[in-house]
Amino acid sequence: MGVLWKFAARCTGACLRRRGKVLGNVIVIIACVIFCMPLGAGAMQRHDLPPGESAQPGAPGGGHPAGEQGGGASSHSAPSASAAVPAPGAAHGQAPGSSQAATAAPSPPAGGTGHAPAAASGHSSPPGAGQEHGPPGAPEVHGDAHGAHGPPLPEISPIPGVTFVETMIKIMEHELQDRFFGWRPNDILIGRFTDNVNNYQLGVLEAIRFTTLRLKDSLTRMGDADTYDPDLEAALNLFMIKADQFWFPSAESSYQDAVDHLKKFVEKLRTGKRSFYYRKDNLVLLISYYKDLLGNVNRSLIMPTDWLKSDDAFYYAKGVAHVYYEILRVVRVGFEPQLGTTLYAKEILDEAIHELHRAEEIEPWIIFDADLGGFLANHRANLNAPLSEVNHLLVILSQF
Repeated sequence: MGVLWKFAARCTGACLRRRGKVLGNVIVIIACVIFCMPLGAGAMQRHDLPPGESAQPGAPGGGHPAGEQGGGASSHSAPSASAAVPAPGAAHGQAPGSSQAATAAPSPPAGGTGHAPAAASGHSSPPGAGQEHGPPGAPEVHGDAHGAHGPPLPEISPIPGVTFVETMIKIMEHELQDRFFGWRPNDILIGRFTDNVNNYQLGVLEAIRFTTLRLKDSLTRMGDADTYDPDLEAALNLFMIKADQFWFPSAESSYQDAVDHLKKFVEKLRTGKRSFYYRKDNLVLLISYYKDLLGNVNRSLIMPTDWLKSDDAFYYAKGVAHVYYEILRVVRVGFEPQLGTTLYAKEILDEAIHELHRAEEIEPWIIFDADLGGFLANHRANLNAPLSEVNHLLVILSQF
């Protein structure tokens, strides 16, 4: 579909250049009609919330849903560096399995508007991704337990690392099995017409590779002298197969074998044969790897490029951001004691997750790459706004 949209857009552009004067007159007439309609009818009203939604109690001015956007961009600007850290004493709710009980939600960052708790993450992973339930009788986690403007946090297994690895599995199985036509980058026919999905899956794959590397090298080892787990070594090697390889072996069969090795590792965690270590140095290494990849993504979103390739960078960034969103939500719960040892670390990670949630909700029908001051949107710039803030916040976290 991406190729067809590009062809249609090119044809439309050619027609507009030939008939610019006529089109200009039509636009002026339409603008006048739109401007005069509210004056004549008197029934057009401005609402703070979309139709069908009610204001959340205590939200200033009724509040806006988290990640609400217009024209492909979020309706509020990305928070500044000073707004990334909430006021001292603001406590976020703790998910089941953590060491502390849920407390009151913090006030929104200074200068921002209140946001209603997000009822759903709006991401493309299958239902239940990263939503493993804790021990019987544990209280449920609601959006208001994670601050007034952030998505809800998942419940994780009391066994360290189980939900972390299972989230990786669910993300990859969605792309390999649940997505229509499965893995696209190596398709001979269908894949030639679905470049948006292809690039999204390439972004997912790259982020999963980075995550698997850290899982193998640090998160599951006591120290440098500890041995590597053979299933994680095999999974990483299989994920390194070229995404467009058609056979001997094919990309999808290799990635499915890698997922099977991850499932074997989960069983080792459950039976106590291997361990996942919630340590501050492991968290810093994971965050450092994530910021390096995201810095490359930010660069691709701001570099001048052929307008026919602008959607490729957009959807690749979307794929990377989706993996970050799912994994960092699990990290926020599992590494909560380690985050609590550093001033404002939890609040900074909460803000990063919120910005990733904004990126998840940017879903335009057509990708435009217009001038920043032009009439049409520049969707690469719209997506880069929250992701550049995430990169900034990850840089701060990596220095703790």
